[in-house]
Amino acid sequence: MTSGIWTTEYFTCPDCGMNYTATKEEHSYKHSGSFECKVCKAEVHTWSGLYDFFEWKVDKKRSPVFGKKK
Repeated sequence: MTSGIWTTEYFTCPDCGMNYTATKEEHSYKHSGSFECKVCKAEVHTWSGLYDFFEWKVDKKRSPVFGKKK
Protein backbone atom coordinates (compact mmCIF):
# COMPACT_ATOMS: atom_id res chain seq x y z
CA MET A 1 0.00 0.00 0.00
CA THR A 2 1.28 3.45 -0.86
CA SER A 3 0.81 6.66 1.08
CA GLY A 4 0.02 8.66 -2.04
CA ILE A 5 3.00 10.96 -1.53
CA TRP A 6 5.17 11.24 -4.65
CA THR A 7 8.13 13.55 -5.15
CA THR A 8 10.50 14.09 -8.07
CA GLU A 9 14.13 13.51 -7.13
CA TYR A 10 17.22 14.52 -9.13
CA PHE A 11 20.39 12.43 -9.48
CA THR A 12 23.72 12.80 -11.28
CA CYS A 13 25.93 9.90 -12.35
CA PRO A 14 29.14 10.11 -10.32
CA ASP A 15 31.24 8.91 -13.27
CA CYS A 16 29.97 10.58 -16.47
CA GLY A 17 27.77 13.37 -15.08
CA MET A 18 24.53 12.30 -16.82
CA ASN A 19 21.51 13.74 -15.00
CA TYR A 20 18.39 11.73 -14.16
CA THR A 21 15.03 12.25 -12.51
CA ALA A 22 12.98 9.61 -10.72
CA THR A 23 9.70 9.57 -8.87
CA LYS A 24 9.98 8.65 -5.18
CA GLU A 25 6.92 7.03 -3.64
CA GLU A 26 6.42 6.42 0.08
CA HIS A 27 5.24 2.96 1.16
CA SER A 28 4.13 1.30 4.37
CA TYR A 29 6.63 -1.56 3.87
CA LYS A 30 10.33 -1.66 3.06
CA HIS A 31 11.67 -1.59 -0.51
CA SER A 32 15.21 -1.66 -1.83
CA GLY A 33 16.81 -1.27 -5.21
CA SER A 34 19.42 0.44 -7.31
CA PHE A 35 19.71 2.37 -10.54
CA GLU A 36 22.54 2.12 -13.08
CA CYS A 37 23.60 4.86 -15.52
CA LYS A 38 22.41 4.14 -19.06
CA VAL A 39 25.59 5.70 -20.52
CA CYS A 40 28.50 4.31 -18.48
CA LYS A 41 26.80 1.64 -16.31
CA ALA A 42 28.00 3.21 -13.02
CA GLU A 43 25.76 2.97 -9.98
CA VAL A 44 23.80 6.23 -9.68
CA HIS A 45 21.67 5.49 -6.61
CA THR A 46 20.79 2.68 -4.20
CA TRP A 47 18.00 2.74 -1.64
CA SER A 48 16.39 0.77 1.15
CA GLY A 49 13.50 2.01 3.25
CA LEU A 50 9.81 2.80 3.32
CA TYR A 51 9.92 4.19 -0.21
CA ASP A 52 10.66 3.16 -3.79
CA PHE A 53 11.81 4.91 -6.97
CA PHE A 54 10.29 4.52 -10.43
CA GLU A 55 10.05 6.30 -13.81
CA TRP A 56 13.80 6.88 -14.12
CA LYS A 57 14.41 9.32 -16.99
CA VAL A 58 17.29 11.31 -18.44
CA ASP A 59 16.87 14.91 -17.29
CA LYS A 60 17.26 16.58 -20.68
CA LYS A 61 17.20 20.08 -19.19
CA ARG A 62 20.28 19.31 -17.12
CA SER A 63 22.19 16.77 -19.25
CA PRO A 64 25.90 17.46 -19.72
CA VAL A 65 27.28 18.46 -23.10
CA PHE A 66 29.93 15.89 -23.94
CA GLY A 67 33.15 17.15 -25.48
CA LYS A 68 33.05 20.60 -23.83
CA LYS A 69 35.06 21.75 -20.86
CA LYS A 70 33.14 22.46 -17.70
